Amino acid sequence: MVHRAAFLALALMAFSISALAQTNYSAVPQHPGIQNSRQDMFNSLSGTVLSVDNKPLKDVHVALRDNNGSTVASAYTNAAGMFEFAQVHPGAYDLMATSGVSQAEERVDVTRMPGNIILRLPVQSTPTDGNPASSISVAQFKVPSKARDELKSAREASAKGKDDDAAKHLAKALEIYPKYADAITMRALLKMDAKDTQGAIADLQEAIKDDENCAMAYMVMGAALNQEAKFDDAIRTLQRGEALSPTAWQIYFEMGKSLIGKGQYEPALRQLDRAQSLVPKEYAPLHMAKAHAMMGLNNYTDAMTELQAYLDKTPKGPQSDQAQKLLNQAKAFATKQPGQ
Repeated sequence: MVHRAAFLALALMAFSISALAQTNYSAVPQHPGIQNSRQDMFNSLSGTVLSVDNKPLKDVHVALRDNNGSTVASAYTNAAGMFEFAQVHPGAYDLMATSGVSQAEERVDVTRMPGNIILRLPVQSTPTDGNPASSISVAQFKVPSKARDELKSAREASAKGKDDDAAKHLAKALEIYPKYADAITMRALLKMDAKDTQGAIADLQEAIKDDENCAMAYMVMGAALNQEAKFDDAIRTLQRGEALSPTAWQIYFEMGKSLIGKGQYEPALRQLDRAQSLVPKEYAPLHMAKAHAMMGLNNYTDAMTELQAYLDKTPKGPQSDQAQKLLNQAKAFATKQPGQ
């Protein structure tokens, strides 16, 4: 049930819980021979990213590039579609908004007065099928509304543990529109839950063929490949999913598991920390995954903390027995370390 719990959350809640734009700035070189006051050195630039039907788009990546093509500042739009660069040197820049495969670009001149730019991506607002992605592919817009309604009913049934009802709704959705990638992906999730990993992979290959921009299909495929211990393939697949949905915590969770499988524990922890920073609510298996990585690094003290956190949150969870065994091992190893 672990994978469905993780990925069903993708279908039922937003990819990101950030209510504010997340901005990273890099320094802009000083112009040689010019004496700048503090006011002259920096100006602000703000704007909004909208869809073609004038709806704000969140989690859109916005980059500010200089004449050399170098990115001098970047941000993600907030829930109102807004972004802001507070410290930008005067000059001409290219402003580019990217979401999935859609892009919008505009040449801007940053002066002393604050700028307010509107960028319009060539997408419409999200269809009402329960899919929270802010970037909608062309393939998704071809899906009939009745098929979307069946998928929504399938998700609701699955959330209640009624997998048979969910499967019936998925069958109806795919009868209406056989190339519905989101429905095929959910069918793959149900197969994974039934331990039919090969059947799930076949479904996911079909989903990606029908819609190569279906981010969730890449995420679930990464999870399935992890189950098959095909970690390099999983990483490549998840990287494609990351490019389409950079704020989906499930990607970084599965990436961390892939790296643990390869014995690359420090990079794994970085991925798992990223997942933990994005997950909208507590997800206990993250503690288990982090504990495995820490055990691999002989960091038994922190591993014990993570394992205890898992047990505190899910004392009767599916991995509780394993967590308790690992905790006992970590305690034993910790006592043998020098200085303990």
